[in-house]
Amino acid sequence: MFSKTSSVEFLKYGEVFSTSTYNGPHKGYNYILTVQNEKLIYFFQSDVDVYIQAAEGITALIVTDDLESAHFDEFVVHRVVKINKGVYFNFIPLGESSKVELAFLPNTHINTIFYKGEYQHQRIKPTVRVNELVAYFYNVRGSNYFFPGESDAHWEFTFVDNGKLSTTVEDQTYDMVSNQLMIYAPNQFHDQKTYEEATSYLTVIVDLSISDADRDIITNRVFDLDRDSKQVLETFLKTGSEITAVDYDKMMLAIEKIVINLLSQQTRPMHKAANTPMQQKFENELLNEILLYINENIYSPLNVEDLCDHFAISRSSLQSLFRNYVYTAPKEYISNLKLEKSKVLIKESKYTISEISSILGFSSIHYFSRRFKQRFGMNPTDYANKFID
Repeated sequence: MFSKTSSVEFLKYGEVFSTSTYNGPHKGYNYILTVQNEKLIYFFQSDVDVYIQAAEGITALIVTDDLESAHFDEFVVHRVVKINKGVYFNFIPLGESSKVELAFLPNTHINTIFYKGEYQHQRIKPTVRVNELVAYFYNVRGSNYFFPGESDAHWEFTFVDNGKLSTTVEDQTYDMVSNQLMIYAPNQFHDQKTYEEATSYLTVIVDLSISDADRDIITNRVFDLDRDSKQVLETFLKTGSEITAVDYDKMMLAIEKIVINLLSQQTRPMHKAANTPMQQKFENELLNEILLYINENIYSPLNVEDLCDHFAISRSSLQSLFRNYVYTAPKEYISNLKLEKSKVLIKESKYTISEISSILGFSSIHYFSRRFKQRFGMNPTDYANKFID
């Protein structure tokens, strides 16, 4: 699943603002960047914070703290985004091209730093596609029928409905019975014959696009049809004399589904399924909105009741949401985020420890110092001394 810049994972690289809370650089210093590269060999790095937002199309922001580590995170640009100074970043279009708007202060230095390797976004494209339904036949053959064989330029699917069918492919003989399937690749010579009983089977000939690796997986073997795959037979057999374009679309989709199911059965590792969808990790839009709201209002007095009122959510539901996805209580999350912000303010050396405690809404400097030491193992003064020349 894609992550947006409004997700909590992005906070290590910067911040996200709604347009109403955005107080970035003056509009006069904006720049529209056209994004077309699918592969990245260089990244940008600025000596000050840079603000961006999507201007056209959909854009992926690629970021890392350490260009040497070769670890990158991808985020879909969403809302107004601040990229922290020192972060390496670049863009890739999610589609043919896109545009992003960059805003920064005058005299900003944005360096271009070449990456020792090459970063490429993994675009999601179909790996299996039926380009054309060439022909299909339902065959009923008597006992001891023999077809001497052929090879042609298309893919051929043979589904056995009833009886037993024998086929020889590349000097290897295979037997198929009811609810079994065999797939012949283009230019693959094959014959067919029945035994002492009548046999019925469906032949589907298609123009199929598939990788060479996947071709090897689905050829030269007999497959048992699962429940979903058996519905392919019904898709073809249920069509009447007046077939519409939509019916043909359904047939081609059915073949694609067969191939995808077969590939999944052969390549997917065995694992225990989650009991409920909530046990699977996925982006929770409500949670992201709450976390963004907390981040935007971190310098204001903020408590659990405020969150419940603002998002019209019960206290128990809010607690459950944080417990399941953030693994901490909302009150603890707010406190920890304030403490993280306090480290940034201490580094800037613009305020005293007492002022920082007040800015972040702690009840007293003593409580702030105690929580800071519990969190980071040293008191705020000792932490500040680390940055004194």
